[in-house]
Amino acid sequence: MGERLFHSGMAHAHHHHHTLHVEDLGQIPPHLARLMRLASYASVGIASILVIAKLVVWWISDSLAIFSSLTDSLFDVLVSVMNMIALRYALKPADNEHRFGHTAIEDIVGLAQFAFITASMIIIILQSTERLFNPVPLEHEMLGIAVSTASMMLTGILVAFQGYVARKTNSLIVASDRLHYLGDVLFNLGVIVALALSLYLGWLWADPVIAIIIALAIMISTLEIGTRAFNNLMGREMPDAEKERLRSAVAGVAGVLGYHKLRTRYMGTKPIIQLHIDLDEHISFADAHRITDAVEAAILQTWPNADVIVHGDPGAHTHTHA
Repeated sequence: MGERLFHSGMAHAHHHHHTLHVEDLGQIPPHLARLMRLASYASVGIASILVIAKLVVWWISDSLAIFSSLTDSLFDVLVSVMNMIALRYALKPADNEHRFGHTAIEDIVGLAQFAFITASMIIIILQSTERLFNPVPLEHEMLGIAVSTASMMLTGILVAFQGYVARKTNSLIVASDRLHYLGDVLFNLGVIVALALSLYLGWLWADPVIAIIIALAIMISTLEIGTRAFNNLMGREMPDAEKERLRSAVAGVAGVLGYHKLRTRYMGTKPIIQLHIDLDEHISFADAHRITDAVEAAILQTWPNADVIVHGDPGAHTHTHA
């Protein structure tokens, strides 16, 4: 019953203000959007392959452990399809009803996944604790090991690709989808170790103990996604390191004497950045306009899909760190 324990609870569950070309800005660059879509298609595809493979093996072996693993993979398909739909919505361009775009769906899904994964891990910990006190002999160990190894290798490739996409795009949907597949890799590895210890050493306690360790590790790692999604929904300011890069970009533009009223936040993967810049009051309106455009361009170099509003004020102020 190695895999049953590990899998039974795994039903897991960022527009432009001054110029006219609104459509060109505020969107995730096409190559990154393509990567995000590809990651979502890959997760649905691989989860579907695993469902078919496990269905065949379960049909042959009639193993309850494999059936439990099959159930988990079915949930993986459902979660990944949900993520794929949410991602397509997040990548939709801004429209009349959603002038800031649709990226906030990332935060909603991220928070939902956090709750889903945490609840699943709690169920696994409770089941594992019960199993510790009531050990059950395991069956079909070699078949379980073979299926778990194949699942782990295939899911491992998906997790590596999703990790690359999550780093490139900063997508919460891809990051949370990756997390539950990473959970699958760890659980499959745990299943292999537990089945092997049971088969060769007769250690029935290894199964629940390994499950509890992995569940705790996943709960800790999912905290980052939950926290980020919550902070985005609450309009929390950008991290200090990013704001420092923002300050450097603004300060580096010729003609900017200072800035104030800087406000930042994230909406899914879209940064919302607003600030007032101080300009020489004797320059022409055309020059002032050119400088504000240059500030926007400098910010967009680092955050290509940002929604940036820059307001020019006459005279030198001293609030450079407002």
